[in-house]
Amino acid sequence: MKEKKGTIRSGPLSPGGNVRGLQLARMFLTNNLTYFLARLALRPLGRRLRPYQEAAVQGILAELHAAYSGEKPVIFASAFVPTELIYGLGAIPVLPEVWSGFAAAAGFGAPAVTASEAAGYSQDLCSFHRCSLGLENLELLPKPAAVIVSSHLCDGGRRSLYRHSRSFGCPFYVLDVPYAATPDGAAWLAHQIERTARDLVLKVPGLSLAGLPGALAAANRARTEYLAVCRLRRERPAPWAGSEALNYVAVFLSGWGSSWLPEFYAQLRCHLEEAIRRRAFPVPQERHRLLWLNLRPYYATPIFTYLEKECNTSTAFEEYSHLYWPAHTPEAWAESLAAKLVAHFGWGPIERRLATVWSLVQEYGIDGVVQFNQWGCRQSNGGGRFLADFLRARGIPFLELAGDGVDGRSSGAAQQLTRIAAFVELLEARNTLPPGRRIEAITRQNEVHDHAGSRH
Repeated sequence: MKEKKGTIRSGPLSPGGNVRGLQLARMFLTNNLTYFLARLALRPLGRRLRPYQEAAVQGILAELHAAYSGEKPVIFASAFVPTELIYGLGAIPVLPEVWSGFAAAAGFGAPAVTASEAAGYSQDLCSFHRCSLGLENLELLPKPAAVIVSSHLCDGGRRSLYRHSRSFGCPFYVLDVPYAATPDGAAWLAHQIERTARDLVLKVPGLSLAGLPGALAAANRARTEYLAVCRLRRERPAPWAGSEALNYVAVFLSGWGSSWLPEFYAQLRCHLEEAIRRRAFPVPQERHRLLWLNLRPYYATPIFTYLEKECNTSTAFEEYSHLYWPAHTPEAWAESLAAKLVAHFGWGPIERRLATVWSLVQEYGIDGVVQFNQWGCRQSNGGGRFLADFLRARGIPFLELAGDGVDGRSSGAAQQLTRIAAFVELLEARNTLPPGRRIEAITRQNEVHDHAGSRH
């Protein structure tokens, strides 16, 4: 019998984890009543939510309902595929890595990772991908009509999403991003994007090219508001808690092209303006400002409470919050999306990432840089030594903090706090030294930190 579009894929329930909780999660995700009640609950709850939070919740709830009810086709995508393409075609984008973060926050990260390992997936694979494969096995993902991946930045994402396409029996598309950002390479990529879009319209009922200019125009409106948000985040003390900003990286990765993203960033801009006007800062006695590289642990962790409350240290900005692409030309949608793909600072020579990190250090008045070394994330972790040498040569302390973004069993929270405490001591010492002695002191103390980190 033909499977109804949007339904949960049937499969064996893997052992381990909260089985009752998983069953309830399935029931809630697929029940229309859930979304009706959630919208009703938002009315009184909205008094406790900030307007930008309410805008995000309403947008995400509407998309969840459309995805699980089959109201719109679902397209899975890897993290760096422009979601403007998917929204513009009339589908709902699902980024499995982002859903792994949601699962970790909801307490399903560890059971999903266990399920994927029980199915034979290697522990060497990034846990965000192991988690998404486990979520499929636990029947918690909507059914995709197609899968799109990009060839750049994340090898594990391509392979894990290919497995999703095979499991669900849907078309699989690869956007092959050229290593060098040349006009010829961008034109070749634009041709791939247009060919993929046209093929999707032929193969997936309900899709159309007509909405693509509108999706890119919506992304441009969101971009204008977001750049204003970024300017406000330069303020001292930081007007937005980095712990919350890192949560909204999911929106930054997956919301471009949606109808609700411009309102979300407009409300966030208003919130930050009001916080600055009222001097209502998350860390009022801010002593240090951090730049956070890569993602964060999405389960409960004491890291940010310790930084903000005990150390008076703000996470002023995040690498994955950096807007790196030019404004779109909506009518030239394929060329614009190609320009976005090739513009990513993490693709190509390491010097591109070094230059971007340094520009963020200067723009946001950064005192120290923390890279969260997510287990299995080769594209980010592989640049750690280059970043350390580059930043320390310029007097900026750098910490590589090993951890797992979705599986709290691998967190080592006590060890992380110990390393953070030592890093904050380094920041304190840096502030007491004249500029000429900072590089020498940072290099000497970081050699001790590196040796300590290598033992764990």
